[in-house]
Amino acid sequence: MTNESAVRPYSGIRVLDLTRELGSYCGRLFADLGAEVIRVEPPGGREDRRIAPVGPDGEGIPYRFLNVNKKSVVVDRRTAEGRAVFRDLVSVSQIVLYEAEPDHADALAEIASVPGMRVTTVFSYFGLTGPYAGYAGCDLVAQALGGIAWLSGEPGKPPLQLAGRQSVFVTSLYAAAATAISLWDGERTGASHMLDVSAQECIAHSLQNAIQVYDLENRISRRGGEGTRDAAESAFVCADGYVFLCAPLALTASWGGLLAWMKEEGHPGAARFIEPDWQDRALRATEPMKVEFRRIFEDFVRAKTKNELRDVALARKICMAPVSRIADLEADPQLVFRNYFGALPDGTHFPGPPYRLSEPLWRIERDAPAPGRDDAEVLGMLRAASRR
Repeated sequence: MTNESAVRPYSGIRVLDLTRELGSYCGRLFADLGAEVIRVEPPGGREDRRIAPVGPDGEGIPYRFLNVNKKSVVVDRRTAEGRAVFRDLVSVSQIVLYEAEPDHADALAEIASVPGMRVTTVFSYFGLTGPYAGYAGCDLVAQALGGIAWLSGEPGKPPLQLAGRQSVFVTSLYAAAATAISLWDGERTGASHMLDVSAQECIAHSLQNAIQVYDLENRISRRGGEGTRDAAESAFVCADGYVFLCAPLALTASWGGLLAWMKEEGHPGAARFIEPDWQDRALRATEPMKVEFRRIFEDFVRAKTKNELRDVALARKICMAPVSRIADLEADPQLVFRNYFGALPDGTHFPGPPYRLSEPLWRIERDAPAPGRDDAEVLGMLRAASRR
């Protein structure tokens, strides 16, 4: 089966994308699998085009990543003509992705008034109801109020925001799954669905195993492995950056492999680490032991590169890996082997599919659109639909 002949799961499905931030990746997930995803933008384009960092063309790198495979049509919903076009677009769409705005009640009522079966997925930071419903939000606020910041960072230090606008992606992933299920139900029963997706709730549902720990053990999880992390479990400096090592006593092969390696190279740390105090798990988690281990281990790896350490770790079954910089990823042997990076139609390199399927269903077909790039095509489609 070739790429072009594969029947893609969302071919024939039209998605109206009215999101700015939280739902952008949700729309792209459907577009990558064959859906026709149409961004509806005001004159001049939506503000998500300018989210930093910005490229030399004046558009944000996040925008380009989140909106490949989509179309763009400019609709001025302040005019009677624009409102009519908007209603026509809703009428021919099976999915509407809407990011809540101050006038969301009127907008949702307008969408719901258009006849036809569809799934309307509404994105907001705190949902459409409840005491926080009218609050403004951002990625940091969602991570803080969702709880993930509490679990991130070092014990005894402030909570830590996860990098990469994680609330945006987590919200889109949960919303895409719920939207797909609702679409299947709608196609089966003819029923429409409206989904109220809260970024705070999506984060709260993604707290590693914290909820299960509290439910089963009546214990609140804390950042840094409950404060009992082993001295041999952290990021350490090497010749060209950092490696992360995980070699507590509980990982016998990892700790034993490290000791054997240090002994073979004649490093004095090997003799120190076989002394009785280093066999005491509780003692190994204390700050003085952590400081001592860091001093000895970083002396041992000072002249070794990340790649050299990775190769030795694989050969000796030591749980250790390079801490990669963004610049390292394009040459990472695992990502290269799996052909992870691909190119947009303009030649720009971007990450490839986030999953592997047995059939070639995922592909990039077009760059992120300029405002109104597809006006003629979309309006022509609407005229054709009105004649049926």
